[in-house]
Amino acid sequence: MTELDRAQVRRQLAALEVRPSKRLGQNFLIDPTVAQRVADEANRESACCLVEIGPGLGSITRCLCRSGVAVVAVEVDRRLAEHLAEEFADCPSVEIRAQDVLTVDLDEIAARHGGSVTVVGSIPYSITAPILKWIVSHRAGIRSAVLVTQREVADKIAASPGKDGSSLGVYVQAYADVAVIGRVPRGAFFPVPEVDSSLWSLRFGRPQRFTASGDAFFAVVRALYGSRRKAARNALRRFLPAEDVDRVLEAAKVAGIVRGETLGFPELDAVAREVEALDRVWSGTFGAESGETSDS
Repeated sequence: MTELDRAQVRRQLAALEVRPSKRLGQNFLIDPTVAQRVADEANRESACCLVEIGPGLGSITRCLCRSGVAVVAVEVDRRLAEHLAEEFADCPSVEIRAQDVLTVDLDEIAARHGGSVTVVGSIPYSITAPILKWIVSHRAGIRSAVLVTQREVADKIAASPGKDGSSLGVYVQAYADVAVIGRVPRGAFFPVPEVDSSLWSLRFGRPQRFTASGDAFFAVVRALYGSRRKAARNALRRFLPAEDVDRVLEAAKVAGIVRGETLGFPELDAVAREVEALDRVWSGTFGAESGETSDS
């Protein structure tokens, strides 16, 4: 299990008949210094098991193997998964799975290893939002996550809620504490992406940041962040009659002329509680845990 330089990566991918796929978001992390930093941050979480998303050619996996912690590395590309299984055959702490990570049962892994897990990985840009939602939805069995994502995504999540945030960021921050650890230059990957990345973490374990139902809360968030340039009154009319919007904002003590992106968790929660008091049926229409808008 040796470190790979850029020329070796090209040769190895050619030998495996793998051409990096934009659809799968295959920009392989190949900088050993960055890989070691990711592994060090993941090991600092002291989880019973690390679940690695998209190990690719195994740069992070290699560092995790040296630490001796239990690792379940999930790779959707079967050619890479088979290669990794051979590469790490002499590392009993590493299990390689050829599987779409979104179908992995994290509760089963946590139960088998006797505690909560930490998710780690360099996340494909193309499916960052689904993976983050998958992590949050499995938070009962997850202690934390240490991730490399597109820098803009990490910055927006860290800035949420707020004018530089996003609905996806509000969703993540509603349940987790977020910290940006550092920048990862685009040259750390092969092929080189068009943007820089960031290493960041999210940690669960504290109470969620809202008291309304998830359906009502995220319906409000999606409406406000889906119409960011509109006043809150106009944004909420995406899914409420005008008379209900005025009643909700007055009861929540939120001015209708402010932009929704300027509201913090207490204000968002106050609005959501009043929306919930309207006694409408939200489930199935907006979804408590999708966190989706055009601005996610």
